[in-house]
Amino acid sequence: MNKTDNLKCKDSNFARNRFEFPGSRLHEIPLYPYRIDQMSLKIFPDFQKSTLSECIQILNIKFQRDTSKVELDIAELKILNVSSPNVKISGFELEENEKKLSIKLAESATVGSSAEICITYSAGFFKENDNDGVAGYDIRAPKNGFHFMVKKDRDDRPEAYQVWTQGETTDAKYWFPCVDSPNAKFCFEIEIAAPIEFDVLSNGKLVSKVLDDKNQKATWKYIEKNPLPAYLVSVVIGKFSKSETMYQNIPLEYYWPEEILEDNAMLTFSETPQMIKFFEKYFDTEYPFDKYTQVAVDNFEFGGMENLSCTTFTRRVLHDKKTSLDYKNDLLLIVHELAHQWFGDLVTCEGWQHIWLNEGFATYCESLYLENSRGVEEFHLSLIEATDVYFEEANEYYVRPIVTNLYKHPDELFDAHAYEKAGFILHMLRNFLGEDNFKKSLKQYLDRYQNSSASSNDLLQTIEEVSGIKVQTFFDQWIYRKGHPEIEIEYTLLPPSSETKANEQTNKLNIKVIQSQQYQVDNHQEFLPPYKFGLELKIVSQDGFGNKKEILHLMNISQWSSESLVEFDGNSSILYVSVDPQFKILKTIKTLKVNDETEEFQLKNLLLNQLKSGDTVIERIQAARMLKDVFSEEIVEILQDIVLNDKFYGVSKEVANTLGSYRDKNNFSKSDKAYRALLSISSEQKKFTGLNNHIQRSVLKNIGLFERWDSITLLESILKDASIESDFIKSAAATALGKSCKKGSGQDKERISFILQEIIDNSYSFQSMIATGALDGLAELCSYFNHHDNKKIYLEVANFLLQNTSASKDYFIRAKSSKLLGKFLTNKIDPADSEILDMNLKVFCRLKDLLKDERRKIKMNACEALSDKDAKFTKYPDKITYESIQILVEIAREDLDGFVRRRAETSANHIREWIHSWSSSPLLIDEK
Repeated sequence: MNKTDNLKCKDSNFARNRFEFPGSRLHEIPLYPYRIDQMSLKIFPDFQKSTLSECIQILNIKFQRDTSKVELDIAELKILNVSSPNVKISGFELEENEKKLSIKLAESATVGSSAEICITYSAGFFKENDNDGVAGYDIRAPKNGFHFMVKKDRDDRPEAYQVWTQGETTDAKYWFPCVDSPNAKFCFEIEIAAPIEFDVLSNGKLVSKVLDDKNQKATWKYIEKNPLPAYLVSVVIGKFSKSETMYQNIPLEYYWPEEILEDNAMLTFSETPQMIKFFEKYFDTEYPFDKYTQVAVDNFEFGGMENLSCTTFTRRVLHDKKTSLDYKNDLLLIVHELAHQWFGDLVTCEGWQHIWLNEGFATYCESLYLENSRGVEEFHLSLIEATDVYFEEANEYYVRPIVTNLYKHPDELFDAHAYEKAGFILHMLRNFLGEDNFKKSLKQYLDRYQNSSASSNDLLQTIEEVSGIKVQTFFDQWIYRKGHPEIEIEYTLLPPSSETKANEQTNKLNIKVIQSQQYQVDNHQEFLPPYKFGLELKIVSQDGFGNKKEILHLMNISQWSSESLVEFDGNSSILYVSVDPQFKILKTIKTLKVNDETEEFQLKNLLLNQLKSGDTVIERIQAARMLKDVFSEEIVEILQDIVLNDKFYGVSKEVANTLGSYRDKNNFSKSDKAYRALLSISSEQKKFTGLNNHIQRSVLKNIGLFERWDSITLLESILKDASIESDFIKSAAATALGKSCKKGSGQDKERISFILQEIIDNSYSFQSMIATGALDGLAELCSYFNHHDNKKIYLEVANFLLQNTSASKDYFIRAKSSKLLGKFLTNKIDPADSEILDMNLKVFCRLKDLLKDERRKIKMNACEALSDKDAKFTKYPDKITYESIQILVEIAREDLDGFVRRRAETSANHIREWIHSWSSSPLLIDEK
């Protein structure tokens, strides 16, 4: 499964929160006295009523221990009948608050015996109380698992036009009884009756399609001979366009909504054969299934889902040709879900605590494919971007072991630790073992556990067996321990010994590395020993004749403070020192310092030389980031040149971010120099438009950070320029326009506000990119309160955002507007102004409604809005503050979606922290 939500970053020196919320419990991998060898389903979706009734399930069960009952997971299923042709069933009961179907056997089954059990059931079975308080039941569309898509703009009772299922993590039980655990795998066949005009897709091979007597419905039958867990069972029904091709003897099928052009859809799907070829070669394992189907559907809540042999995607990633210059997430999504066919589907994690074996591998496979198809620079950039996502989560929210069985709901484990961190740890493992051992270990792992499930320890043992290298300490440190090294580095150039002859002189560089990671949770300091790892450093020196020499030094880091000496030619000077130039270790460099700087050996020059001359993208981006703490006019001029001339866009983009970091509200001269550099880059139209789109976006984004009215003319011209085709560039310009107008007059703001609202109402772009950028700009525009002219803008923008949360609006505009409403929850203009207070209340009421929306992202954004930093009370906690906690707790307790519950609980705790911080300080009460 592909996750889509990234989190914002705070300073890393704060007390991190716990991953485990109160109420978390230890989860064990379930053991059952039987296994399901085969499951057959017959389902009859009703598109007029959006119901799934009178389904038939046949289970072939093998008993592994003596037992008198069979237990299956269910959720809101009405069990109509349970029978068996070969064992006597004495009855069945619904247990554990109707979450378990317990089938009682008249005689205990013995180990080694088999049974066939037939269950007839209906899904979407809801208990209701009538006006007299008497409980009744009704069959409706299932709340989870099996999703009917219905047009919302019809006046009469609308019919469903599309169906798709989503089982991960534990939602399969909403539409068929099962053992809803990843280690319970079974062979599968399904018959699906649907109107004749629809395509019907499922796991495995299509073996028959039979029309009914009236030629109105067809029954499609699929058989999957490879065992799969319940969460990977898939059904998709709808009207689609289709393209077919072959990879060797494997049928490849691509489906997408009919209104999308084939040329556009195939921009996303067309590279699939090359991807399969690469993975077959790298894993030394053939694609494991009889076919591979990919289908893009409406309203899918994730980017994609790796259902075995039949992957589901959101249609939102399909795009036109112009978007390809800015957007590669669709490529990575196709790679990610395809990689899961080996890691996740062929070999499935044994329990959710080992989900990194699915998601970490699929995430690293994105980088592996980029390395093979796009080159080492894109590979390195993908590693940096992935670890940035993990570091954001670690700084903003929590650190946890990659493998943990302490949680509330398994959805909580689908985070940056399981994806991005785990993916990078596999990169570390690849470097630790060597390429040959790494690939051979993967091959053995896939061979040994194919069509089964595996744990982290299974992978460990396989690696040790294949490579002969002990990796227990590696796993203990990087998989089972939380956090990562945070290091401080000091360089000291030691003078030559006075006893050394002039022609024999050598210089010495002392390198000191201090580990400074600390984990403070709930005001308690947690002690963990220092990490142990080898840290590569590349020292590049140059003699008086311009000859360069490179020393690769491996430093053993094993203590809180480690030191090492590097000798180099006494007639040479050091140009730069790059730390971990191939990015083999997960770490953050908190500080970099040169002791006793001289004219020839100073931090500024080391970093500039590394930025200009570093061989790898990793070295150059590392130098650009470290330069954020070093400023001079010379540095700004060099950075400006590098933005325009570095050979790789990823470096130029990062250097533009460094220029943006020089914004300093207490140092106008510093800010102005950096701002003028960025403005100069963007003002030469021919040069600027010749830059890679990613660089242009980064420059515009950073211009916006300075909030300067001088930028308005430039930004307006970009938004009006029809020759600029990139939606992403115009989105960045729209956001920057709002930021640049923050300190303008009321009249100026009204004009810019009108422009941005026109863009939102009338622009059409990929994922509403331009409109959402304009929405961000609108929110920024009215976030600066220095005079009462802002009241009119404030109320106008708040009302505009409220309108754009309507269910009739575009999904991306709704989602962005919902999130931005948090900036209009608290009165920061005039605490006594009744109009503003009324608007605050109106916003709060709308957010309460949005918390119960049908779409996951809308609900999560509403949670986030309630705890937005701008939603914090100004003087005292108010009614909205306490009611926000109350409604968030309700959502955290009752929402069916584990991702939404987690976000609601996080937001509720955030607001509680505001109250705690306020209550910890004495009240300041002014006397009259």
